[in-house]
Amino acid sequence: MKSILALLFLLSSTAVSSACLESSSDKIAVKFTAYKTPLKLGVSGNFTSLKLTKKASGKNWKEATLGNTLIIDASQISTGDKARDKKISKFFFENKKLDATITNISEKKKQLTLAVQMNSTTVKKVKMTYKFVKNKLTAVGHIDALDFGMAKNLKAINKACLAKHEGKTWSDVQIEFTAQYGNCK
Repeated sequence: MKSILALLFLLSSTAVSSACLESSSDKIAVKFTAYKTPLKLGVSGNFTSLKLTKKASGKNWKEATLGNTLIIDASQISTGDKARDKKISKFFFENKKLDATITNISEKKKQLTLAVQMNSTTVKKVKMTYKFVKNKLTAVGHIDALDFGMAKNLKAINKACLAKHEGKTWSDVQIEFTAQYGNCK
């Protein structure tokens, strides 16, 4: 009987503690893949300075995520090549920060909608497909730099990297973010 009561207590305390999920800036990663050369070779990197504008917690991951804004310091990137990192920061980003807010979550379509502000321009309907497995959200989508008024930036980075890019820098960029959630403390 004591074993049954102990098991019931354990199960009820687990249910209560998992009724709230949270994430934090240090449990979020944002990756990008930009493309160069006529063969469209990918160059991937990560933003290394991320900050949520509010605590990401709720009764489930959707409640913790919806409406939250992630501020990304675009001068803090890592592609594995410091010289390339400097060129991307110098020639590609006018404003040193990006904002991304999740404005809608469609469970049926497994799709997130984001409002993304970059270089003083906001694109309100950036679509990303997502999966949520074992308390980890992974979302993948694409943005077009031209939608953010960045033709001048593309031209500048293409000129700075002309030989390596073989005269071609693509405007579309794949974006991916992951967020790990845990029980609220």
